[in-house]
Amino acid sequence: MKKSIFRPLMWLGLSVILTSAVVMGSIHILLINRYTISSKTNTMLQNAQRISELTAAVATVYNSQLESFYRLNMNLVAQSTQSYIIITDTKGGVVNFSGPSQEVFLSKSIDISAFDAVLGGENLFKVGVFDSLFGKKVFTVAVPVTINGTVYGVVFFNSPMPEVQKDRSALFSMLAVSIVASSLVAFILSYVLSKQLIKPIRGLSGAAHELARGRYDRRVEVGSIAELAELATAFNTMAEAIEKHERVRAAFVANVSHDLRTPMTTISGFVEGILDGTIAPSQQTEYLKIVSAEAKRLSRLVSTFIDISKYEEDKATLNQTAFDIIEMLRVVMLSFEAALHDKDISVSFEYEDENIFVIGDENEIHRVVQNLMDNAVKFTLRGGAIRTSVRRQDKKIYVSVSNTGEGISDADKQYIWDRFYKTDRSRTRNDDGFGLGLFIVRSIIRQHGEQIILDNQQEQTTFTFTLPSA
Repeated sequence: MKKSIFRPLMWLGLSVILTSAVVMGSIHILLINRYTISSKTNTMLQNAQRISELTAAVATVYNSQLESFYRLNMNLVAQSTQSYIIITDTKGGVVNFSGPSQEVFLSKSIDISAFDAVLGGENLFKVGVFDSLFGKKVFTVAVPVTINGTVYGVVFFNSPMPEVQKDRSALFSMLAVSIVASSLVAFILSYVLSKQLIKPIRGLSGAAHELARGRYDRRVEVGSIAELAELATAFNTMAEAIEKHERVRAAFVANVSHDLRTPMTTISGFVEGILDGTIAPSQQTEYLKIVSAEAKRLSRLVSTFIDISKYEEDKATLNQTAFDIIEMLRVVMLSFEAALHDKDISVSFEYEDENIFVIGDENEIHRVVQNLMDNAVKFTLRGGAIRTSVRRQDKKIYVSVSNTGEGISDADKQYIWDRFYKTDRSRTRNDDGFGLGLFIVRSIIRQHGEQIILDNQQEQTTFTFTLPSA
Protein backbone atom coordinates (compact mmCIF):
# COMPACT_ATOMS: atom_id res chain seq x y z
CA MET A 1 0.00 0.00 0.00
CA LYS A 2 1.39 3.37 -1.02
CA LYS A 3 1.80 5.93 1.73
CA SER A 4 0.80 9.57 1.49
CA ILE A 5 3.50 12.21 1.66
CA PHE A 6 1.42 13.97 4.33
CA ARG A 7 2.50 11.58 7.11
CA PRO A 8 6.26 11.91 6.45
CA LEU A 9 5.86 15.68 6.29
CA MET A 10 4.05 15.69 9.64
CA TRP A 11 6.70 13.43 11.21
CA LEU A 12 9.40 15.69 9.85
CA GLY A 13 7.64 18.77 11.22
CA LEU A 14 7.10 17.09 14.60
CA SER A 15 10.76 15.99 14.76
CA VAL A 16 11.92 19.52 13.99
CA ILE A 17 9.58 20.95 16.65
CA LEU A 18 10.68 18.45 19.33
CA THR A 19 14.36 18.88 18.52
CA SER A 20 14.00 22.65 18.61
CA ALA A 21 12.10 22.45 21.92
CA VAL A 22 14.78 20.23 23.52
CA VAL A 23 17.65 22.42 22.32
CA MET A 24 15.86 25.64 23.31
CA GLY A 25 14.85 24.15 26.69
CA SER A 26 18.41 22.99 27.47
CA ILE A 27 19.89 26.37 26.60
CA HIS A 28 17.25 28.21 28.64
CA ILE A 29 17.72 25.90 31.65
CA LEU A 30 21.43 26.68 31.65
CA LEU A 31 20.76 30.40 31.30
CA ILE A 32 18.05 30.30 33.98
CA ASN A 33 20.40 28.57 36.41
CA ARG A 34 23.03 31.20 35.82
CA TYR A 35 20.51 34.02 36.03
CA THR A 36 18.92 32.66 39.23
CA ILE A 37 22.26 32.27 41.03
CA SER A 38 23.50 35.64 39.82
CA SER A 39 20.26 37.41 40.70
CA LYS A 40 20.05 35.75 44.14
CA THR A 41 23.70 36.53 44.86
CA ASN A 42 23.27 40.22 44.00
CA THR A 43 20.13 40.52 46.12
CA MET A 44 21.74 38.81 49.14
CA LEU A 45 24.91 40.84 48.70
CA GLN A 46 22.95 44.12 48.72
CA ASN A 47 21.03 43.09 51.85
CA ALA A 48 24.23 41.92 53.59
CA GLN A 49 25.99 45.20 52.77
CA ARG A 50 23.04 47.17 54.15
CA ILE A 51 23.13 45.15 57.39
CA SER A 52 26.92 45.62 57.54
CA GLU A 53 26.54 49.39 57.23
CA LEU A 54 23.86 49.49 59.96
CA THR A 55 26.00 47.28 62.23
CA ALA A 56 28.98 49.63 61.79
CA ALA A 57 26.74 52.63 62.49
CA VAL A 58 25.31 51.11 65.68
CA ALA A 59 28.78 50.12 66.87
CA THR A 60 30.13 53.62 66.25
CA VAL A 61 27.25 55.74 67.60
CA TYR A 62 25.26 53.67 70.04
CA ASN A 63 21.85 54.65 71.32
CA SER A 64 18.73 52.70 72.17
CA GLN A 65 16.62 54.09 69.32
CA LEU A 66 19.28 53.29 66.69
CA GLU A 67 19.71 49.81 68.12
CA SER A 68 15.92 49.28 68.08
CA PHE A 69 15.79 50.43 64.44
CA TYR A 70 18.76 48.21 63.64
CA ARG A 71 17.12 45.08 65.09
CA LEU A 72 13.76 45.86 63.48
CA ASN A 73 15.38 46.33 60.07
CA MET A 74 17.42 43.12 60.38
CA ASN A 75 14.30 41.12 61.39
CA LEU A 76 12.28 42.55 58.50
CA VAL A 77 14.98 41.68 56.00
CA ALA A 78 15.33 38.15 57.39
CA GLN A 79 11.60 37.49 57.33
CA SER A 80 10.91 39.07 53.96
CA THR A 81 13.72 37.09 52.29
CA GLN A 82 13.24 33.95 54.41
CA SER A 83 16.94 34.11 55.21
CA TYR A 84 19.15 33.75 58.28
CA ILE A 85 21.40 36.64 59.25
CA ILE A 86 24.39 35.95 61.54
CA ILE A 87 26.76 38.68 62.72
CA THR A 88 30.06 37.54 64.22
CA ASP A 89 33.29 39.07 65.37
CA THR A 90 36.56 38.25 63.70
CA LYS A 91 36.95 35.09 65.81
CA GLY A 92 33.57 33.68 64.86
CA GLY A 93 31.76 34.63 68.03
CA VAL A 94 28.07 35.25 67.37
CA VAL A 95 27.17 38.87 68.09
CA ASN A 96 23.66 38.92 66.64
CA PHE A 97 21.22 36.64 64.85
CA SER A 98 17.91 36.97 63.02
CA GLY A 99 15.86 34.47 61.10
CA PRO A 100 12.44 33.91 59.49
CA SER A 101 11.16 32.23 62.71
CA GLN A 102 11.42 33.03 66.39
CA GLU A 103 13.64 30.11 67.34
CA VAL A 104 16.70 31.02 69.44
CA PHE A 105 20.04 30.64 67.77
CA LEU A 106 21.87 28.53 70.37
CA SER A 107 25.41 28.60 68.95
CA LYS A 108 27.71 31.07 70.70
CA SER A 109 30.31 30.83 67.99
CA ILE A 110 30.70 29.38 64.51
CA ASP A 111 33.60 28.25 62.38
CA ILE A 112 34.41 30.98 59.89
CA SER A 113 37.68 29.52 58.65
CA ALA A 114 36.17 29.02 55.19
CA PHE A 115 35.68 32.79 54.96
CA ASP A 116 39.17 34.02 55.91
CA ALA A 117 39.29 36.27 52.85
CA VAL A 118 36.36 38.26 54.25
CA LEU A 119 38.59 39.40 57.14
CA GLY A 120 40.78 40.96 54.48
CA GLY A 121 37.86 43.06 53.25
CA GLU A 122 36.50 40.85 50.43
CA ASN A 123 32.92 39.71 49.80
CA LEU A 124 32.41 35.97 49.44
CA PHE A 125 29.56 33.62 48.58
CA LYS A 126 29.60 29.87 49.17
CA VAL A 127 27.15 26.95 49.10
CA GLY A 128 26.86 24.31 51.82
CA VAL A 129 29.24 25.69 54.48
CA PHE A 130 26.56 26.07 57.16
CA ASP A 131 24.33 23.12 56.17
CA SER A 132 24.87 21.34 59.51
CA LEU A 133 24.15 24.56 61.40
CA PHE A 134 20.67 25.02 59.92
CA GLY A 135 19.86 21.42 59.10
CA LYS A 136 19.35 22.22 55.43
CA LYS A 137 21.42 23.25 52.45
CA VAL A 138 22.03 27.01 52.42
CA PHE A 139 23.53 29.58 50.12
CA THR A 140 25.77 31.98 52.07
CA VAL A 141 27.03 35.49 51.31
CA ALA A 142 29.67 36.93 53.68
CA VAL A 143 30.36 40.69 53.92
CA PRO A 144 32.89 42.31 56.29
CA VAL A 145 31.83 44.90 58.91
CA THR A 146 34.35 47.69 58.44
CA ILE A 147 34.85 50.71 60.69
CA ASN A 148 37.43 53.29 59.61
CA GLY A 149 39.09 50.76 57.32
CA THR A 150 39.36 48.03 59.94
CA VAL A 151 37.36 44.79 59.85
CA TYR A 152 35.62 44.20 63.18
CA GLY A 153 33.20 41.50 62.20
CA VAL A 154 31.38 39.61 59.47
CA VAL A 155 27.74 39.60 58.27
CA PHE A 156 26.64 36.15 57.08
CA PHE A 157 23.49 36.22 54.96
CA ASN A 158 22.18 32.65 54.60
CA SER A 159 19.38 31.74 52.21
CA PRO A 160 18.10 28.14 52.10
CA MET A 161 18.59 26.49 48.72
CA PRO A 162 14.85 25.61 48.51
CA GLU A 163 14.20 29.35 48.30
CA VAL A 164 16.70 29.64 45.44
CA GLN A 165 15.18 26.59 43.76
CA LYS A 166 11.72 28.05 44.28
CA ASP A 167 12.64 31.07 42.14
CA ARG A 168 14.25 28.80 39.60
CA SER A 169 11.19 26.51 39.50
CA ALA A 170 8.94 29.50 38.81
CA LEU A 171 11.12 30.45 35.84
CA PHE A 172 11.20 26.82 34.67
CA SER A 173 7.40 26.68 34.83
CA MET A 174 7.10 29.80 32.69
CA LEU A 175 9.66 28.36 30.28
CA ALA A 176 7.78 25.05 30.06
CA VAL A 177 4.49 26.82 29.38
CA SER A 178 6.08 28.97 26.66
CA ILE A 179 7.76 25.93 25.01
CA VAL A 180 4.55 23.88 25.07
CA ALA A 181 2.51 26.82 23.72
CA SER A 182 5.04 27.60 20.96
CA SER A 183 5.36 23.89 20.06
CA LEU A 184 1.59 23.59 19.81
CA VAL A 185 1.38 26.65 17.57
CA ALA A 186 4.28 25.32 15.46
CA PHE A 187 2.55 21.93 15.17
CA ILE A 188 -0.70 23.55 14.03
CA LEU A 189 1.16 25.69 11.49
CA SER A 190 3.07 22.61 10.30
CA TYR A 191 -0.22 20.75 9.86
CA VAL A 192 -1.79 23.62 7.93
CA LEU A 193 1.30 24.14 5.74
CA SER A 194 1.54 20.40 5.05
CA LYS A 195 -2.09 20.39 3.95
CA GLN A 196 -1.45 23.43 1.76
CA LEU A 197 1.59 21.70 0.28
CA ILE A 198 -0.27 18.45 -0.34
CA LYS A 199 -3.29 20.15 -1.94
CA PRO A 200 -1.58 21.30 -5.19
CA ILE A 201 0.29 17.97 -5.46
CA ARG A 202 -2.99 16.06 -5.22
CA GLY A 203 -4.54 18.48 -7.71
CA LEU A 204 -1.63 17.85 -10.05
CA SER A 205 -2.01 14.09 -9.61
CA GLY A 206 -5.76 14.26 -10.31
CA ALA A 207 -5.17 16.39 -13.38
CA ALA A 208 -2.57 13.91 -14.66
CA HIS A 209 -5.06 11.02 -14.28
CA GLU A 210 -7.76 13.00 -16.09
CA LEU A 211 -5.27 13.86 -18.83
CA ALA A 212 -4.49 10.15 -19.18
CA ARG A 213 -8.24 9.48 -19.55
CA GLY A 214 -8.47 11.90 -22.45
CA ARG A 215 -9.47 15.20 -20.81
CA TYR A 216 -6.86 17.28 -22.59
CA ASP A 217 -8.42 20.59 -21.51
CA ARG A 218 -7.56 19.91 -17.84
CA ARG A 219 -5.30 22.51 -16.22
CA VAL A 220 -3.99 23.01 -12.68
CA GLU A 221 -3.86 26.19 -10.64
CA VAL A 222 -0.45 27.83 -10.33
CA GLY A 223 0.20 28.46 -6.62
CA SER A 224 2.53 30.82 -4.78
CA ILE A 225 5.22 28.27 -3.83
CA ALA A 226 7.96 28.73 -6.42
CA GLU A 227 8.84 25.07 -7.00
CA LEU A 228 5.21 23.91 -7.13
CA ALA A 229 4.29 26.89 -9.33
CA GLU A 230 7.07 25.91 -11.72
CA LEU A 231 5.84 22.31 -11.71
CA ALA A 232 2.23 23.41 -12.31
CA THR A 233 3.32 25.70 -15.16
CA ALA A 234 5.30 22.85 -16.73
CA PHE A 235 2.28 20.55 -16.40
CA ASN A 236 -0.04 23.12 -18.01
CA THR A 237 2.46 23.63 -20.83
CA MET A 238 2.63 19.87 -21.34
CA ALA A 239 -1.18 19.60 -21.28
CA GLU A 240 -1.48 22.37 -23.87
CA ALA A 241 1.08 20.62 -26.08
CA ILE A 242 -0.74 17.29 -25.73
CA GLU A 243 -4.07 18.98 -26.48
CA LYS A 244 -2.59 20.64 -29.55
CA HIS A 245 -1.02 17.38 -30.77
CA GLU A 246 -4.29 15.58 -30.16
CA ARG A 247 -6.05 18.12 -32.37
CA VAL A 248 -3.33 17.67 -34.98
CA ARG A 249 -3.64 13.88 -34.71
CA ALA A 250 -7.40 14.03 -35.15
CA ALA A 251 -6.98 16.32 -38.14
CA PHE A 252 -4.29 14.02 -39.51
CA VAL A 253 -6.51 10.95 -39.21
CA ALA A 254 -9.33 12.79 -40.97
CA ASN A 255 -7.10 14.22 -43.70
CA VAL A 256 -5.06 11.10 -44.34
CA SER A 257 -8.17 8.91 -44.29
CA HIS A 258 -9.66 11.14 -46.96
CA ASP A 259 -6.39 11.38 -48.91
CA LEU A 260 -5.92 7.61 -48.86
CA ARG A 261 -9.54 6.61 -49.43
CA THR A 262 -10.11 8.84 -52.47
CA PRO A 263 -7.28 7.53 -54.69
CA MET A 264 -7.73 3.97 -53.48
CA THR A 265 -11.45 4.12 -54.30
CA THR A 266 -10.64 5.60 -57.70
CA ILE A 267 -7.99 2.97 -58.46
CA SER A 268 -10.20 0.12 -57.24
CA GLY A 269 -13.24 1.35 -59.19
CA PHE A 270 -11.42 1.85 -62.48
CA VAL A 271 -9.49 -1.44 -62.23
CA GLU A 272 -12.71 -3.37 -61.51
CA GLY A 273 -14.41 -1.57 -64.40
CA ILE A 274 -11.63 -2.64 -66.74
CA LEU A 275 -11.63 -6.21 -65.44
CA ASP A 276 -15.40 -6.75 -65.67
CA GLY A 277 -15.64 -4.98 -69.04
CA THR A 278 -17.72 -2.05 -67.83
CA ILE A 279 -15.10 0.30 -69.29
CA ALA A 280 -14.78 -0.13 -73.05
CA PRO A 281 -11.33 -1.08 -74.41
CA SER A 282 -11.16 2.22 -76.28
CA GLN A 283 -11.39 4.11 -72.95
CA GLN A 284 -9.11 1.87 -70.88
CA THR A 285 -5.94 3.79 -71.72
CA GLU A 286 -7.47 7.06 -70.50
CA TYR A 287 -8.64 5.47 -67.22
CA LEU A 288 -5.34 3.69 -66.71
CA LYS A 289 -3.64 7.09 -66.84
CA ILE A 290 -5.94 8.22 -64.03
CA VAL A 291 -5.09 5.06 -62.07
CA SER A 292 -1.37 5.74 -62.62
CA ALA A 293 -1.75 9.33 -61.42
CA GLU A 294 -3.59 8.23 -58.28
CA ALA A 295 -0.97 5.54 -57.60
CA LYS A 296 1.76 8.16 -57.89
CA ARG A 297 -0.19 10.35 -55.51
CA LEU A 298 -0.28 7.49 -52.97
CA SER A 299 3.45 6.95 -53.48
CA ARG A 300 4.14 10.64 -52.81
CA LEU A 301 2.09 10.44 -49.62
CA VAL A 302 4.02 7.40 -48.38
CA SER A 303 7.32 9.05 -49.30
CA THR A 304 6.29 12.12 -47.39
CA PHE A 305 5.55 10.04 -44.29
CA ILE A 306 8.97 8.40 -44.59
CA ASP A 307 10.58 11.83 -44.85
CA ILE A 308 8.75 13.01 -41.73
CA SER A 309 10.09 10.06 -39.76
CA LYS A 310 13.56 10.79 -41.07
CA TYR A 311 13.42 14.46 -40.12
CA GLU A 312 11.92 13.82 -36.68
CA GLU A 313 14.64 11.33 -35.75
CA ASP A 314 17.41 13.52 -37.23
CA LYS A 315 18.47 10.67 -39.49
CA ALA A 316 18.52 12.71 -42.69
CA THR A 317 21.97 12.79 -44.31
CA LEU A 318 22.91 16.09 -45.92
CA ASN A 319 25.16 16.17 -48.97
CA GLN A 320 26.34 19.75 -48.72
CA THR A 321 27.98 21.36 -51.70
CA ALA A 322 28.27 24.82 -53.22
CA PHE A 323 25.54 25.67 -55.74
CA ASP A 324 23.99 28.71 -57.40
CA ILE A 325 20.83 29.73 -55.53
CA ILE A 326 19.88 32.22 -58.28
CA GLU A 327 19.83 29.49 -60.92
CA MET A 328 17.78 27.22 -58.62
CA LEU A 329 15.14 29.95 -58.07
CA ARG A 330 14.88 30.54 -61.83
CA VAL A 331 14.30 26.85 -62.49
CA VAL A 332 11.65 26.56 -59.75
CA MET A 333 9.78 29.67 -60.95
CA LEU A 334 9.76 28.35 -64.51
CA SER A 335 8.16 25.12 -63.29
CA PHE A 336 5.20 27.17 -62.00
CA GLU A 337 4.79 29.15 -65.24
CA ALA A 338 1.47 27.52 -66.18
CA ALA A 339 -0.07 28.00 -62.72
CA LEU A 340 1.08 31.62 -62.60
CA HIS A 341 -0.41 32.25 -66.03
CA ASP A 342 -3.75 30.64 -65.09
CA LYS A 343 -4.16 32.93 -62.05
CA ASP A 344 -2.72 35.99 -63.80
CA ILE A 345 -0.05 36.36 -61.06
CA SER A 346 2.81 38.79 -61.67
CA VAL A 347 6.29 37.69 -60.58
CA SER A 348 9.34 39.77 -59.65
CA PHE A 349 12.83 38.48 -58.87
CA GLU A 350 15.36 40.73 -57.11
CA TYR A 351 19.03 39.84 -56.63
CA GLU A 352 22.38 41.58 -56.35
CA ASP A 353 24.53 39.37 -58.63
CA GLU A 354 23.82 37.08 -61.56
CA ASN A 355 25.32 34.19 -59.62
CA ILE A 356 25.24 33.79 -55.82
CA PHE A 357 26.66 30.56 -54.48
CA VAL A 358 25.61 29.04 -51.17
CA ILE A 359 26.54 25.91 -49.21
CA GLY A 360 23.90 23.27 -48.58
CA ASP A 361 22.24 20.11 -49.77
CA GLU A 362 21.06 21.14 -53.22
CA ASN A 363 18.23 18.61 -53.43
CA GLU A 364 16.87 19.49 -49.98
CA ILE A 365 17.08 23.25 -50.58
CA HIS A 366 15.32 22.72 -53.90
CA ARG A 367 12.52 21.05 -51.96
CA VAL A 368 12.36 24.06 -49.62
CA VAL A 369 12.12 26.53 -52.49
CA GLN A 370 9.57 24.31 -54.29
CA ASN A 371 7.33 24.17 -51.19
CA LEU A 372 7.52 27.92 -50.51
CA MET A 373 6.78 28.73 -54.16
CA ASP A 374 3.91 26.23 -54.22
CA ASN A 375 2.33 27.83 -51.14
CA ALA A 376 2.80 31.31 -52.60
CA VAL A 377 0.99 30.31 -55.80
CA LYS A 378 -1.83 28.57 -53.91
CA PHE A 379 -2.60 31.46 -51.57
CA THR A 380 -2.14 34.36 -53.98
CA LEU A 381 -5.47 35.68 -55.23
CA ARG A 382 -6.11 36.02 -58.95
CA GLY A 383 -4.29 39.08 -60.26
CA GLY A 384 -1.95 39.12 -57.26
CA ALA A 385 1.82 39.25 -57.13
CA ILE A 386 4.75 37.09 -55.97
CA ARG A 387 8.14 38.59 -55.17
CA THR A 388 11.33 36.58 -54.76
CA SER A 389 14.55 38.18 -53.53
CA VAL A 390 18.11 37.16 -52.64
CA ARG A 391 20.38 39.41 -50.63
CA ARG A 392 23.74 39.09 -48.98
CA GLN A 393 24.43 40.22 -45.41
CA ASP A 394 27.75 39.51 -43.72
CA LYS A 395 28.44 35.84 -44.47
CA LYS A 396 24.78 34.86 -44.86
CA ILE A 397 22.51 34.70 -47.89
CA TYR A 398 18.86 35.63 -47.22
CA VAL A 399 16.29 34.09 -49.59
CA SER A 400 12.73 35.50 -49.42
CA VAL A 401 9.47 34.43 -51.06
CA SER A 402 6.55 36.86 -50.68
CA ASN A 403 3.00 36.76 -51.94
CA THR A 404 0.05 39.08 -51.72
CA GLY A 405 -3.22 37.86 -50.25
CA GLU A 406 -5.13 37.64 -47.03
CA GLY A 407 -2.10 36.68 -44.93
CA ILE A 408 -2.09 34.15 -42.09
CA SER A 409 -4.40 34.70 -39.14
CA ASP A 410 -3.00 35.05 -35.62
CA ALA A 411 -4.82 31.85 -34.62
CA ASP A 412 -3.05 29.88 -37.38
CA LYS A 413 0.32 31.61 -37.07
CA GLN A 414 1.58 29.54 -34.11
CA TYR A 415 0.61 26.22 -35.72
CA ILE A 416 1.73 26.57 -39.34
CA TRP A 417 5.01 24.75 -38.65
CA ASP A 418 3.25 21.73 -37.12
CA ARG A 419 2.78 18.43 -38.90
CA PHE A 420 -0.55 17.87 -40.70
CA TYR A 421 -1.79 21.35 -39.83
CA LYS A 422 -3.91 23.07 -42.46
CA THR A 423 -5.39 26.53 -42.22
CA ASP A 424 -9.04 26.97 -43.10
CA ARG A 425 -8.01 28.53 -46.41
CA SER A 426 -5.92 25.52 -47.38
CA ARG A 427 -8.78 23.13 -46.63
CA THR A 428 -11.14 25.04 -48.89
CA ARG A 429 -8.73 25.74 -51.72
CA ASN A 430 -6.34 22.83 -51.70
CA ASP A 431 -7.53 19.27 -51.36
CA ASP A 432 -4.19 17.76 -52.43
CA GLY A 433 -2.02 19.01 -49.56
CA PHE A 434 -1.29 17.03 -46.43
CA GLY A 435 -0.34 19.96 -44.15
CA LEU A 436 3.30 18.82 -44.17
CA GLY A 437 5.01 21.34 -46.45
CA LEU A 438 6.11 23.94 -43.89
CA PHE A 439 6.98 21.28 -41.35
CA ILE A 440 9.37 19.71 -43.87
CA VAL A 441 10.70 23.14 -44.91
CA ARG A 442 11.59 24.11 -41.34
CA SER A 443 13.06 20.66 -40.61
CA ILE A 444 15.39 20.94 -43.63
CA ILE A 445 16.51 24.47 -42.76
CA ARG A 446 17.12 23.51 -39.12
CA GLN A 447 19.21 20.52 -40.16
CA HIS A 448 21.38 22.95 -42.08
CA GLY A 449 21.84 24.90 -38.83
CA GLU A 450 19.99 27.88 -40.29
CA GLN A 451 16.67 29.59 -39.61
CA ILE A 452 13.45 30.41 -41.42
CA ILE A 453 11.34 33.41 -40.46
CA LEU A 454 7.71 34.32 -41.15
CA ASP A 455 6.87 37.97 -41.71
CA ASN A 456 3.09 38.08 -41.76
CA GLN A 457 1.39 41.35 -42.67
CA GLN A 458 -2.21 42.20 -43.43
CA GLU A 459 -2.02 41.71 -47.21
CA GLN A 460 1.38 40.11 -47.66
CA THR A 461 3.12 36.98 -46.36
CA THR A 462 6.90 36.57 -46.54
CA PHE A 463 9.02 33.54 -45.73
CA THR A 464 12.76 34.16 -45.42
CA PHE A 465 15.43 31.50 -44.83
CA THR A 466 19.18 31.78 -44.51
CA LEU A 467 22.11 29.80 -45.95
CA PRO A 468 25.87 30.23 -45.54
CA SER A 469 27.58 32.02 -48.38
CA ALA A 470 30.08 29.98 -50.41
